[in-house]
Amino acid sequence: MEITMRIAGEDAAIRALDVVAGHAGDLRRPLADMGERLVRRIAKRLSGAVLKENTGRLKGSLMHKETTDTLEVSAGGGKQVDYAAIHHFGGVIRPKKKKFLTIPFPGGPADKPVPLRAADFEDTFVAKGIIFQRKKKGKGVRIIPVFILKKSVTMPARPYMYVEDPDVEYLTESISDFIAGAWK
Repeated sequence: MEITMRIAGEDAAIRALDVVAGHAGDLRRPLADMGERLVRRIAKRLSGAVLKENTGRLKGSLMHKETTDTLEVSAGGGKQVDYAAIHHFGGVIRPKKKKFLTIPFPGGPADKPVPLRAADFEDTFVAKGIIFQRKKKGKGVRIIPVFILKKSVTMPARPYMYVEDPDVEYLTESISDFIAGAWK
């Protein structure tokens, strides 16, 4: 799923564009500059509290596209990063094909940057909603929790795709400078 943010939808940006619409033809250069700025700022947000960065796929999916008078910044890129929207908007995650979600047990063998699947583990059993693995250790057997089974998980909204007031001010100044000929 893809998330799209259009600068053209921001009231302050629209007013700034309306004022100069008669004076400017093609605003692609300042809009591309703004797109790069927003992608950097959003990528920085993804490194913090929004998402524990594991693979960098979501950050790598950030893109911007501009026309003569609009700027579009997106994350997810279709199926490339299908969790982009759930991180931004929040929601309930349910299993698609099985009865339960398998959540890697914190600190367990499946809790890796790219988690393993339950099928990757041999000699497992389920007890009290947890998948355990039997591991032979010397003459004994060690029992290790591997996954927690859940029917659903509710993800809180952790918005990262937004425009702040300094961004609108930067865009307004960039467009003004561009129209005034300060951009060579």
